Amino acid sequence: ELGAGFNPEFTGHENLHINAALLGLSQEEIAKKYHDIVAFADIGEHLHQPVKTYSSGMFVRLAFAITAHVDADVLIIDEALAVGDAGFQFKCLARMDELIRRGTTVVLVSHDQQVIKTFCKTAIYLDKGQVMFQGSAEMAVEQYFQDVMEAQKNQLGKVAVKPQTKSDAYVFGLSLIHITEPTRPY
Repeated sequence: ELGAGFNPEFTGHENLHINAALLGLSQEEIAKKYHDIVAFADIGEHLHQPVKTYSSGMFVRLAFAITAHVDADVLIIDEALAVGDAGFQFKCLARMDELIRRGTTVVLVSHDQQVIKTFCKTAIYLDKGQVMFQGSAEMAVEQYFQDVMEAQKNQLGKVAVKPQTKSDAYVFGLSLIHITEPTRPY
């Protein structure tokens, strides 16, 4: 988990050193990658403040920056891109693409359908721990989308007045799609 092992009382600088060491970097490797990590996180002078004062976005920026600079064979990313501004998200996606091209296996856990379709060849769609689909990322996203749509229809049908006209039905359908579409452009 991003930021696992961060001590809220320590500064970002201190947590960077500790977390990078926990992830297997030697002091020499940390010193060599330090400026790249700090530049990637892009949190400025906040680096020298306790992480307990960070926003969730700043926390994830630092944690992802450290993790993304560890030379791992397998990198597991669990919803890390859900936090942060668009610029940081694009920077993370570019870094993931770079790691994949270098041969790193990336296991991406996300509800972001577009990211899954963009970065994954295969996907496993889970619901409450059960495998609902395993195969192409495109088909996994489609199955997920269909299941969410069906669940929304069932849930809204229990509490909402059923549409009486075709135009009402059309608006009702648009509302469902709007609720479930990803909001970030890629």
